[in-house]
Amino acid sequence: MIRSNHVSHIGIVAGTADGAALCYRTLCHEAEHLTGRHAHPEITMHALPLETYLNSIDAEDWVGVAALMSRSASVLAQAGAELIICPNNTLHRAFEFVTSSVPWLHIAAAVAAEAAYSNYRRLGLLGTQAVMQGTVYQPVLEPQGIEVLLPEASEQRLLDRIIRTDLIRGHYPCASRARVADIVSSMAARGADAVILGCTELPLLLEDEKPVLPMLDSTRILAAAALHRAVPRMAVAAHPLVFTTN
Repeated sequence: MIRSNHVSHIGIVAGTADGAALCYRTLCHEAEHLTGRHAHPEITMHALPLETYLNSIDAEDWVGVAALMSRSASVLAQAGAELIICPNNTLHRAFEFVTSSVPWLHIAAAVAAEAAYSNYRRLGLLGTQAVMQGTVYQPVLEPQGIEVLLPEASEQRLLDRIIRTDLIRGHYPCASRARVADIVSSMAARGADAVILGCTELPLLLEDEKPVLPMLDSTRILAAAALHRAVPRMAVAAHPLVFTTN
């Protein structure tokens, strides 16, 4: 039985290096609002070679992707994790097939809670093709009356190429930043209230941009939501945590 003052051990199923690192840093730094200086929860991360994920993704083998995620979950459970998160949006396409003895927090559920709190009703969605056209965000947001707005087809292809060619390798060229900023501007012109950064490296690409729309940073929102789940209610009430969304 979890005691009222027990802080849960958080497990991270890593996908890409930079996205997982950003999530880990956010957990450590934002925890100070809840638990005090340098007092972040116990955190364990497990990473399989990204190549193994990409091979299954390219083959559209989502059961295979889930098997890899489940393998990481098993390692984290053995390490004592009590809550698991995955700071990778594309991998959530396989979420329904994951098996785990430890509860997970879905990245889209965390973003949806933030969107509802901010009363956003029309959200642009940026990410890989698998995220934009898949079953990661739409089934979570649309039942809540939140419309999902996608980039134009050519913009989707460009964005997917930028993510796969640059971002997952830790490269953030100015040309890619400008192109993504243009996509955000086009979504603003189409009436989006805010934009979901549905790739965990996009906030790193856009960190020096002055946004034309509010950005829902899925990586940091997931980390903040995990902290709310992991830290005792008494601590949360005493030290409220504000989601980091820019």
